[in-house]
Amino acid sequence: HVLDRWRTLILVAVAGMSIVALARFVHGEVSYSEIGQVAVYGLITALRVAVLTLLATLVWLPVGVWIGLRPRLAQRAQPVVVFLAAFPANLVFPVAVSAIIAWRLNPEVWLSPLMILGTQWYILFNVIAGAAALPGDLKEAAASLGLRHRVLWQRVLLPAVFPAYVTGGLTASGGAWNASVVAEVASWGADTLSATGIGAYIAANTAAGDHPRIALGVAVMSLYVIALNRTVWEKLYVLARQRFALE
Repeated sequence: HVLDRWRTLILVAVAGMSIVALARFVHGEVSYSEIGQVAVYGLITALRVAVLTLLATLVWLPVGVWIGLRPRLAQRAQPVVVFLAAFPANLVFPVAVSAIIAWRLNPEVWLSPLMILGTQWYILFNVIAGAAALPGDLKEAAASLGLRHRVLWQRVLLPAVFPAYVTGGLTASGGAWNASVVAEVASWGADTLSATGIGAYIAANTAAGDHPRIALGVAVMSLYVIALNRTVWEKLYVLARQRFALE
């Protein structure tokens, strides 16, 4: 307990000094109204990340379980998923920009999927691993009891993959935050598309060489990520250990 208190005090002290240093750095360059606007940009990007992570979960959670329950298919699928996760998603950006322009789509909506294009595979990879690790005797017991559909998911499959899913979801959402810097502003040739968000704010000021605003944007993004990790993902980890752990 004493060690935890010292760690907390050190973290608070470091955070306080960082805030003071940031305030001095941006003082005189950025108005309070702009700081408020940047906070709104962060909220917009946070909503994008949340929606995209949820959509990726709805797609890849059942797919990952289906693959993971088939050992041969899981062995073949895992290397493919690892390759897709490592593939540089920004290579697809020019095609996306061209399509958005050609079909006159709304950049505020259609640039968003680019944020999770390369990170969604962490959800699939971890869910496959979680389902593949399901004990054989547990699967046999579920089959002998005739568990199917909703009951099977509630009693067996979800507890088996939930801890692995939380790891994949956290990684995917964190990657989406990082990708927002390049995904909320995408270009191809002379065409540049932009969506409102903290990523676009950081990208625009990076291009302009405006270091105080870059620091402000990064700080605001970091605060959002830390807050979401503490309030959402950390609680999901606790839930995974206490309620959904297979013992």
